[in-house]
Amino acid sequence: MAWTSDNQDAECAAPGLFRRIVAGAQDGIAVQDMSGRIEWVNPACERLYGWTIDQMRGHKPQDFILPPETRPPAASIAAFRYDSGRSIFGRYLLSRNIRRDGSVFWNQQSFAMLDLGAAGQKVVVTCRDVTDQVSTELALRQVQVDLRHAAHHDDLTGLANRKKLAEHLGSVPVRAAMARGALGVLVIDIDKFKEINDSLGHGAGDRTLEHVALVLARVAGPRDLACRTGGDEFLLVSDVPDREEGIQAQADAVLRALEPPLVWREQSIRIGASIGACLASGPAVTGEEMIQHADAALYAAKVGGRGRVVLYTDDMGRDQRERQELARDLREAVARDQFEIHLQPQLCLASGRIQGCEALLRWRHPRRGILAPATFLETADGLGLLAEIDYLSMTMALDALQALVEAGFGQLVMSINVSAAILADVNYPGLLDWALQSRGLRPEQICIEVLETTILDGSGADVMGVVARFKRLGVRVALDDFGTGYAGLAHMASFEVDAIKLDRSMIARLDHDPRNRVIVRAIIRLCRLLEMDVVAEGVETPEQLGILRRANCPVIQGFGLARPMPLEALLGWLAANDPLPDTAPFGAALTAPRSGPARLIGHVR
Repeated sequence: MAWTSDNQDAECAAPGLFRRIVAGAQDGIAVQDMSGRIEWVNPACERLYGWTIDQMRGHKPQDFILPPETRPPAASIAAFRYDSGRSIFGRYLLSRNIRRDGSVFWNQQSFAMLDLGAAGQKVVVTCRDVTDQVSTELALRQVQVDLRHAAHHDDLTGLANRKKLAEHLGSVPVRAAMARGALGVLVIDIDKFKEINDSLGHGAGDRTLEHVALVLARVAGPRDLACRTGGDEFLLVSDVPDREEGIQAQADAVLRALEPPLVWREQSIRIGASIGACLASGPAVTGEEMIQHADAALYAAKVGGRGRVVLYTDDMGRDQRERQELARDLREAVARDQFEIHLQPQLCLASGRIQGCEALLRWRHPRRGILAPATFLETADGLGLLAEIDYLSMTMALDALQALVEAGFGQLVMSINVSAAILADVNYPGLLDWALQSRGLRPEQICIEVLETTILDGSGADVMGVVARFKRLGVRVALDDFGTGYAGLAHMASFEVDAIKLDRSMIARLDHDPRNRVIVRAIIRLCRLLEMDVVAEGVETPEQLGILRRANCPVIQGFGLARPMPLEALLGWLAANDPLPDTAPFGAALTAPRSGPARLIGHVR
């Protein structure tokens, strides 16, 4: 075969039709000798590389089509020869090439060996620009990589998510470490994270989460896995051959790394954390069980004061099972209306008449009997049931008040306790108003009791707005458990409350603590100047009553007067004790209700 210097007039042993096909082909075609030197190219090949046939003839393509960074040394190019036995023939080769203008493209090449007899062996190379296809393929592969990453990682922090965690815990190396007892789990919860979100905004909250993620990534070892498992909770699966010492050291490292404040938009954010830790106990334990155990330890860390590390013990496991059982029972209690209201009378000392009652929620548990809120409110809050239970309590209290009015006790005021969860519901005042109207009750017959700590725990501005709406409605508002928080009476002037309720802890010290007596008398006197009422809770002895009388305390309630009791028992008690009988000394009347039908009801708020 003879190749001329003119592409259009190329002479070869092929017929004229073949000549036209080769010249008009869209793929580049080049003919090389066995040493790799170019003898002929078609027009498409000239267009592909930007060089003419005269410029390419006699040169090896490696000299000019490979980018400088991938180009072999000149000696290697010069020594190159095709080997007919090589696997390059009969398959495609994809490589990055460069044009004369310096642009880089992906070139798909195929190689075929031709035996031309006397003319010797030639190599025909077909070239095609597949940059678009390669870019599309790379994009698709990247999408697949991104989708897999997104499926296994948290969007905000980039840490592993629960799906990745499950895969990791089920992997062979991790299972082996678990069997050896050389695996630990840390569950990390950011202390008071909601306060950061509420006070500085969600931007600060996100930045806080990202910062914690960076800390965990730095603390994690090469075989560890750091995860964000949801909200403000993180988890670290650790390879800890040193067991207790190793897991404790890693947890301490996390707390130390979080100590310096995070600066965000000129705000200094102090990040605290509580950590629950668990060590693998042997081949029988599973990753899910380890996480549950670490959660139990985390709960103990929070109860113990936060900002600390607690290692799981078997006792915590029993406590956790009891909490889980309580949570299941509590959900069922809400669904099956197992709650009821018990009512504790409040006595006006000036008139000797019962002026109102406090509605106290009780749970009639099918196995454990009557339970006070202290045993289940924290669990209800964690389950998100607190507001729903508050609404049930309100409904039952209003029904009880309606029954009392119909029985002839229309002078009574019903005090209803509300939680922070229900105060956050902007619809609550309106729903209370509707509930009153539907029962023919007046707003002034209701007193809403708000805990002192609820008003002053950092969300006071919101609570102030709710208190204002209650006042516009005509409902009375009392500050409950006064003396257990950190407020002063001067601060109370900022809130439109009608009364304060002195906590039973202050009343219990009246007869043996002179300083406490002075404080109580001063509070009562100052409240009178501020035109605020005072209710003394937890009055149990004649001595306490005498001190409160001399201090001109307006209202008392407590076991000494009567224990909380169901509505039916209260109706009988009121018939006998309102007003209190004149035939007996007042101190005796105080203690008499202990033997009545309500004595079986425990009073724990």
